[in-house]
Amino acid sequence: MRPQSLPPTFNPSRIEWDLKHSPSHQQYEDFFKEEFRKAPTIPNDFLKPQSLWLEIGAGTGQFFESMARLHPDKNLVALERDRMRGKRLARRTEEAGLKNFLGIRGNAISALIKGVPQNSLERVYILYPCPWPKNSHRKHRWHFHPVMPHLLNALEPGGLIILASDQKFYVEEAHYVWEKQYGLEVLKAGEISAHPLNALELFPGGRTKFERTFLDQGQPCYEVIVKKPVLIDPSIFT
Repeated sequence: MRPQSLPPTFNPSRIEWDLKHSPSHQQYEDFFKEEFRKAPTIPNDFLKPQSLWLEIGAGTGQFFESMARLHPDKNLVALERDRMRGKRLARRTEEAGLKNFLGIRGNAISALIKGVPQNSLERVYILYPCPWPKNSHRKHRWHFHPVMPHLLNALEPGGLIILASDQKFYVEEAHYVWEKQYGLEVLKAGEISAHPLNALELFPGGRTKFERTFLDQGQPCYEVIVKKPVLIDPSIFT
């Protein structure tokens, strides 16, 4: 039997090398900008200042439906790429009958590149994304991803990103890159715990299916919450 590989560990030197030698992403962006590739778009009536929240990789949307009921003054959009979960998410939207909750099956990458207006998101939740643990897959981690500048452009000044993972290295890397490379303010980092900005106090058993499973098994979970400064050099995001 082959030994199970160990998860990656936080390595600042490796991160610095990645940031310094990251290749051009123009070909990648051109792929998603082509007209025939449809991008999920946010309805105009959801685009109100300091009100739009986005969940990326929302699964079937249970967390954001609950949040929409708890925050009727906010507009919540849940995105899920997977075909089966995305269909269940869209069906949940219809069955919930909430005017401030929308579930969309679609690719968050294309949405952020051409479907979400600049400075329109008050909050972005990324809960338990694939950690892409292989070295060759590092570029797929959200903090290294070519779409990250687009996500930060879509975030309002003062807007938040809430990222949670069962992989400690992933959260530590995101913390390092978002603070050092993009100048975001880190509001919280480490093991998950109730905080006014993460809604964990409202879901003590876990906000998502993955989180509930990890907590039930006694698996540590981690998070980082970052804030886009009100005054920031926009060239950082190019």
